[in-house]
Amino acid sequence: MHIPDGYLGPPTYGALWAAMVPAWLYASRRVKRDMSAAQIPHLAMASAFSLCIMIFAIPLPGGTTGHLGGSALIAILLGPWACVLAVSVALGIQAFIFGDGGITSLGANCFNMGLVGGLVGYLTYRLVSGSSFSVGDASGGEAASRPWRELVGAALAGYLAVNSAALFTALELGVQPLIHPASPNPQYFPYKLAVALPAVILPHLTAVGGLEAAVTVLVLGFVRKLQPKTSSAWKVALLLMAAGRLAVPVKAVAHEFWIEGKSQELLLVFGHGSNRAEFDLNNVKAVWALDKSGGRLSVSTEKRDKALVLRPSGEAVLVHAEVDNGYWCKTIYGWKNVGKSKASRVVEALRSLNYAKKLLAGGEVVTKPLEGAALEIVPLSDPFQIKEKDLLGVQVFFQGRPLPGVEVTGSDHQKLGTTDSQGMIKVPVSAGTQLIAVSCKEPLKGDPEADFLSITATLSFEVAR
Repeated sequence: MHIPDGYLGPPTYGALWAAMVPAWLYASRRVKRDMSAAQIPHLAMASAFSLCIMIFAIPLPGGTTGHLGGSALIAILLGPWACVLAVSVALGIQAFIFGDGGITSLGANCFNMGLVGGLVGYLTYRLVSGSSFSVGDASGGEAASRPWRELVGAALAGYLAVNSAALFTALELGVQPLIHPASPNPQYFPYKLAVALPAVILPHLTAVGGLEAAVTVLVLGFVRKLQPKTSSAWKVALLLMAAGRLAVPVKAVAHEFWIEGKSQELLLVFGHGSNRAEFDLNNVKAVWALDKSGGRLSVSTEKRDKALVLRPSGEAVLVHAEVDNGYWCKTIYGWKNVGKSKASRVVEALRSLNYAKKLLAGGEVVTKPLEGAALEIVPLSDPFQIKEKDLLGVQVFFQGRPLPGVEVTGSDHQKLGTTDSQGMIKVPVSAGTQLIAVSCKEPLKGDPEADFLSITATLSFEVAR
């Protein structure tokens, strides 16, 4: 639902900025009058909640997006004017920091989602639930004795709030061809109301509206189940902290290439367990092995499900793979395996290189750095001579030199520690498969598709049980 820069002409976004300035001033006075100093943190929590829940954006036809906003829920709990301020702050952070929505269109987005969405949601809830119109009555008042009316009111409030905001968004977009007559190269949103209205409204009348209603009912139902002795203020605080925590996307498990299995069956995989992902076999640039004397062995490969089977041509002590995993862009919607030119709302763009090394047997060869690996983890002693719960010293090399101050992780990406000034660290081992990983990145110049070169190296081996 965020309207980007360039979609609204100056008459439209100027008028909506002009409408929001007095709305913000009035909302500030009302919040100052109606909320005590102890309740101000609740306003910050509401803004954080709105920011988190807006991350879940659904691309819609015409270039805009649809998403949950939380306007109705915030208005029910804190009042409509607190909602105007909380949602406006969230939208401002998204526009200035994350590039989601525009600067010129910020007034329009705040008008649609903060003012219209908040007022519609608040009035709908109060009318349907039959409760009083006292601002921020989170305890529910008379409605608490009629839970079915309260839940129906919350559902309708969420549904109508997000659809009202969508309606105003579609109207603002659709009138641009009327205000600015069509030309071979339209300056602003090019589609008329006949296209803009169904393109924006229909997804909100169905999927988006239903999700907003469900979230509003579930979260409001949660706050009603808190201990009756808990004050309304603390209910709001606990609610927004819990709901905001649920709304924040769980950090995606970092994917890395590594080699699993034993000498009879080695697999190059991308990710771990159920998080294992497909990868393009053309990205595997080199696979080779070394025997106990350091001689290089060829390795045959075969695709199997989400893995690449590796078969050394002789008795190998280690197998090494180099993978150029292409471009990755971190956007406000998550990671995309594309370059900057093919992604929108980009936060960070990377070119990904990966080095995976599997140790199959001990000896002097496995304790020496390899030639040609930009990033590598090298054991300082024979890892097959250590026992469970022992510490294994390893050294991290970058471009052939020790790499100090880099974080080293183990299985499930838990932090094992940071390398010292010589790039060394001692890591604990346990029975079974051991996985040690390290990553670093450096600025990438002259490449329009990425800002940084990200390099990851893994070391895996087996410890006897």
